[in-house]
Amino acid sequence: MSIVDTVSTISITDTPRRRKKQEPQRYQWFDQWLIAKSGPLKKLVDATVNFVDHHERHTGARKRARRPQDHQHHVQRIEAIVCNLAHAVLLPPPEGRIAVPLGHGGKGRSRYDSPAVGKLLSPTLSLLWDLDFLDVRRPSVVRGEVSSIGVSDWFAGKVLEAGVSLADFDRREDEEVIILSRHARGSNRTAYRDPIDYADTPETRKYRDDLRRLNAFLKTAQIEFLDDGLEPRIDSFDRTMRRRFTIFSNQKERFDQVGRLFGGFWQNMKSERRRHIRIGGEPTAILDYSSMFTRLAYAELGVPAPAGDLYAIPGFENYRSGVKLAMNCFLFDGGPRRKWPSELGIGVGNDLDAETDGDCEAARYEARLPPEVTVALAKEAILGVHPMLEKAWDRRLGYRLMFRESEIMMSVLTELAAQNVPALCLHDGLIVPVSACELAIHVMATCAHELTGAEFPVADKT
Repeated sequence: MSIVDTVSTISITDTPRRRKKQEPQRYQWFDQWLIAKSGPLKKLVDATVNFVDHHERHTGARKRARRPQDHQHHVQRIEAIVCNLAHAVLLPPPEGRIAVPLGHGGKGRSRYDSPAVGKLLSPTLSLLWDLDFLDVRRPSVVRGEVSSIGVSDWFAGKVLEAGVSLADFDRREDEEVIILSRHARGSNRTAYRDPIDYADTPETRKYRDDLRRLNAFLKTAQIEFLDDGLEPRIDSFDRTMRRRFTIFSNQKERFDQVGRLFGGFWQNMKSERRRHIRIGGEPTAILDYSSMFTRLAYAELGVPAPAGDLYAIPGFENYRSGVKLAMNCFLFDGGPRRKWPSELGIGVGNDLDAETDGDCEAARYEARLPPEVTVALAKEAILGVHPMLEKAWDRRLGYRLMFRESEIMMSVLTELAAQNVPALCLHDGLIVPVSACELAIHVMATCAHELTGAEFPVADKT
């Protein structure tokens, strides 16, 4: 073979190919607020603490006793780890492992961090690894991947031997349930939320106290999920609700944007599975405000909403869900929109202005519009029916309307709890026992009118 043939062969067959970027493995996050109730799980936690202390004394791993506060945090760390491992035995995480924050970070502890995490979490996990409770997997070279832990077969056997059930888990009372995040964009225009360690005010204390009272009521309510044999399996004791508020890069701390209730096993559940929820042993009904966001926009403008279906637009009779998504996007946009979000299925992507929020609430809905419908055409058609809404669009009003919605829902949930009716929040809807359906519809309509001065019809979506 000539040298020319050799070079030619190398250039064709041995040129290195560009490797496809490896995506980081995602795991369910370590729940730093998980604790044990009195019973089998608490006994397992206590036995683990004693086992670790005995090991440290007899191996000389620890020369002197911890200070009282340090010992308390040590016990809390072990309790959180044991509870996470035991929960993973009963309800295995989707990817089989639990992501753990082992980096020390540079910001120190915030209101969102429990004493169970921090710089001593890593050595405690390593110690329990040596004792065969778990295994630790350090992050690979893949950017964005984090450390994770998995339950050992030996400890899984101990959990089952102890007779631990999902009813044995609890949460720390000091868990922060009022969350404030700054919504911004990175250098590549990717949206992200940065938690803010805000200063408490009488307003935030009231929000927290109200929500903790509601969570305490839900915690003791008779709420069940009839196992339907599907995945993911459901933990019907997961009922802690949190309110999430948002500010933008140019805003100071404030609590009048978003504020929606998140959390609870029922929220991310597929809608068809919710029929297996029982409250007080009863089947449930799903109630929903009709055209909630558009009615809130009309109320904000001080104008009565037209009668009938607000998303019925001439020429779009078969595209109601797409109209709803488009109208909601206009409420969340911070400036004129150039393209539709990809969720509308028009094939134009989600390339929005930096000042336009690409995570519009409307993107939660499955929706479609005809492929030839541009933003301008849709606006013209909708404003032909709702001319007043032009004053509400393109100024991020949707985030304030979310707050108004959340205040209505907190009022509804609080009133129903006062009448001993557990209700499960679905942002602008409720899951209630069928026997309380008529009462809940009345309370929903009354609370919305009291807070906005407008009429908000309620529909039974069951």
